Amino acid sequence: MQQLTTTRPERRQAQRTAQEIEELEQLLSTLTKANAPGGSKPVSLAVGQLLNHYPQKRLSPEAITQLIEDWIQDLGSYPTDVIFAVCQSWRRSSKTIAPTPGQLIALTEPIMAARNFHIRVLHSVLDAQVTSKAST
Repeated sequence: MQQLTTTRPERRQAQRTAQEIEELEQLLSTLTKANAPGGSKPVSLAVGQLLNHYPQKRLSPEAITQLIEDWIQDLGSYPTDVIFAVCQSWRRSSKTIAPTPGQLIALTEPIMAARNFHIRVLHSVLDAQVTSKAST
């Protein structure tokens, strides 16, 4: 019941055990690593798989290369699992045409916002632990 009546700053600054701090640090590390850009190979694989589900006009090999390079440039800064998730989401939707990179980017925004929020909270909690230890 105590946790329900404390404010966010009080919960953030509450003393935690060494094990809890270690677990929070591991979680922060995991989330930070998960947020790392996926790069070109995962994007080309995910987008290639997605586009195979939609009829396309025939493109020259040069045009296909340019198209993939554009997708990589637009989506390469997003984490691999997020790219695969938004491609899967699009594929499972009722959409009957292939997406644009911008449409997939729009689908990444809530995922990235949630991850970044949790990373900020973890940093805040861990920073409060360091501050409270330094003041004692």
